[in-house]
Amino acid sequence: MGNKARRLLCVEDHIETCKLISSTLRDFEVVSVATKSAALEKVRSGHFDLIVVDYYLPDGTGEELCKHIRIFDKRTPILFITASDDFSETRSRTIGGQGMIKKGRATFVTELRARAAELS
Repeated sequence: MGNKARRLLCVEDHIETCKLISSTLRDFEVVSVATKSAALEKVRSGHFDLIVVDYYLPDGTGEELCKHIRIFDKRTPILFITASDDFSETRSRTIGGQGMIKKGRATFVTELRARAAELS
C-alpha cells in the first residue's frame, strides 16, 4: 500500500453523514458527492477502494447507482447505508453490493469501521 491513501467515495446527500464517515475512517481519503449522477462521474474518472452509498438520493436510489456501477466495475466494494426499512442486507447482496449498515443505530460507527476494514 505504501503512502498512498485508500480512497472512499461517500454518496450521501446529508453532509453530516459524510463528515461522520470521514472522521470515522481517517485512513481513507473521502470524496463526497450528493447525487447518483455525480457518483457515476466520479467512479468513471477515478479509482476508489470502497463506495459507501445512501439508499435514497435526490436523483434516484443507491440501488440504481449500484446496478449502473456494476456494468463497468465488478470489483469495487459497495456498502449501503440507510435509515429505511425498505432495503435489506439480502437485497444489497442480490444487486452486487457487499452489505448494508443501518443509520441511526448506536453501533453505526463500529459497524462502519469493521465493514470498511473487511472490504478494502
